[in-house]
Amino acid sequence: MDFEAAVDRHQRKVYTFARYYLGNGEEAEDITQETLLKLWQRRDQVDPEGTRAWLLQVARNACLDRLRRRQSAAKLFAVDPEGEAAEQAPDAKPGPQARAEASDFRQHLRLALEQLADPMRSIVILREVQGLKYQEICEVLDVPLTTVRVYLHRGRRRLREQLRDVYGDAARA
Repeated sequence: MDFEAAVDRHQRKVYTFARYYLGNGEEAEDITQETLLKLWQRRDQVDPEGTRAWLLQVARNACLDRLRRRQSAAKLFAVDPEGEAAEQAPDAKPGPQARAEASDFRQHLRLALEQLADPMRSIVILREVQGLKYQEICEVLDVPLTTVRVYLHRGRRRLREQLRDVYGDAARA
């Protein structure tokens, strides 16, 4: 396998998945580096045709580990959940109205995604953000096609419901 070509081809997808999953750019960068390091270590063992699925599966597992560590640290240090959410919120930069609205929507979408349980969250991110086909999602998560379809349908519905609470009927689209 040509490692550099694989990195060029898949690095952005790994980062994007981790960014949406964790809601934090710095942690997503760490996950991306960890994932690519594992690819380097196993470059002779990974099937070139299945590289994307393998990378996203490794990234998802790393994200789950990171979330577990977050929860453990929060319990250990009794972190104020409101303060934690404020730290993760993107900085508001002055700009045109459309940019502000788009930023606001992305923030609400990330918060809504965080409310989805796994594997529903993973399936929605892989399909709607990453653009993976159903069969590719099955390979990444090692779940049946029926499960992917059901969770994707339920996840979309829950996102619509959560966004409808914020945006009203405009969230139906």
